[in-house]
Amino acid sequence: MQKLFIVYTFDCSFQYYEETIDQWVKEQGDGNVIDYELVKVNDHKSHSFYSVSSLEKFAMMLDNNWAKECDKANNCKDIVYKLELVG
Repeated sequence: MQKLFIVYTFDCSFQYYEETIDQWVKEQGDGNVIDYELVKVNDHKSHSFYSVSSLEKFAMMLDNNWAKECDKANNCKDIVYKLELVG
């Protein structure tokens, strides 16, 4: 299992963004996204935590046509960090 931290910025409302992410995970994350949590920073930014079974599959989720079109329509930008336990 891999742990990820993602910083998202977007032009849509946080509520719309949250609903879109829920739909994306349900439709495309089955078998890969084990758990996730979105934390609202402000109306156009969130921090997200994901537990995934495969980094490669998650990268494919971020890079498919559905995600690209959604990102383009809402001016979404993301920075993905892989988290590792220290100590």
